[in-house]
Amino acid sequence: MQPNGAGGANRRGELGAGEFPEAVQASVAVRRGEYDARRLRSQREVIRDVMLAAAECDTWLTLGELRALTRFGEASISAQLRHLRKSENGGYDVGKQRRGDALGAGLDGRGECVWEYRIVRAGGELQAAI
Repeated sequence: MQPNGAGGANRRGELGAGEFPEAVQASVAVRRGEYDARRLRSQREVIRDVMLAAAECDTWLTLGELRALTRFGEASISAQLRHLRKSENGGYDVGKQRRGDALGAGLDGRGECVWEYRIVRAGGELQAAI
């Protein structure tokens, strides 16, 4: 899913927390009365699960969107995405591309480009790779 500038996209072209595909939102949701295993998962596991759910919906996510979904810092998310490339952490293919949309051609408020990410299991196909 590529934002088209409509809806609740912010000035960086990122989606608001309530605008993600249902499967992506469900990957971070904690249901009341259910064993709270999600809180016991590592940060890397949470980010991996969110990114895999997003990939199933053909959705690329920016660090800001991942921050909105997970409440983790962008620097930590970026580090975890790098770790997911390592064979001991699954050897995922991490794709990175510039977000190009109607809101400043992928520029944030400071004139810097906005990157979006996607992971697939090793050996899968990506639309764009680093």
